[in-house]
Amino acid sequence: MNLKRENTLSQLVLENIQNSIRDGEFKPGECLPSERELAERYGVGKSSIREAIKMLQVLGVAESSQGKGTYLRETLGTQILRPLLLDMMLQRSNAEELYEFRVIFDIAALKLAITKATEDEKHIIRQKFHEYKTLSEAHIPAADQADQEFHKIILNATRNQFIIKMGTLVMELCRPYSKKGNDVLDKTVMDNHEKMMEIFCSGDTTDIEDVVRNSLIVFRHILDNGLHNDI
Repeated sequence: MNLKRENTLSQLVLENIQNSIRDGEFKPGECLPSERELAERYGVGKSSIREAIKMLQVLGVAESSQGKGTYLRETLGTQILRPLLLDMMLQRSNAEELYEFRVIFDIAALKLAITKATEDEKHIIRQKFHEYKTLSEAHIPAADQADQEFHKIILNATRNQFIIKMGTLVMELCRPYSKKGNDVLDKTVMDNHEKMMEIFCSGDTTDIEDVVRNSLIVFRHILDNGLHNDI
């Protein structure tokens, strides 16, 4: 297989390895073919193979063991999402799209979470909400972290790694806005965080869309007015 020279050879090798992972030819936990085998397979030099392997390592997809070769990881850390996060940060000038995505994602994640939430998680989210409320009302900076942890409880309750990892990405993307929002928290936002907690604990989704939208009122206002402008 000789690769087309429309991009750097290492990037083309990386794309072909990714395709092989997607197609199940290269499996998680298994050793990749040797540099020589990959070089012969793609018709490139070993240096291009080494660069592609380094990219996989940076992404957290692969790890090398001295004398044993390069293995595909069985699970991926959040670093795999960093390139996507950076791309989304560059695109975030479209505030309406970011808000729409956040509403759709938050509603879907909460709906799934309440079907799987344990009694322990319901107890923990109540504790975290009251911590968040106390810190916010006292204008303590740690309120931002408590807010993040509140939403992580919902994400983790979905038991869905795609949703958890994408939700982590969304939270990272929105964190500057959320942090500023916690500095000027609207009573409606806090009330609807409490309602969100009650939905999570009770399983009653009757008002879920309104609750999620209202919990994002300040977030939406900051998006519309710009991160560095006063609210």
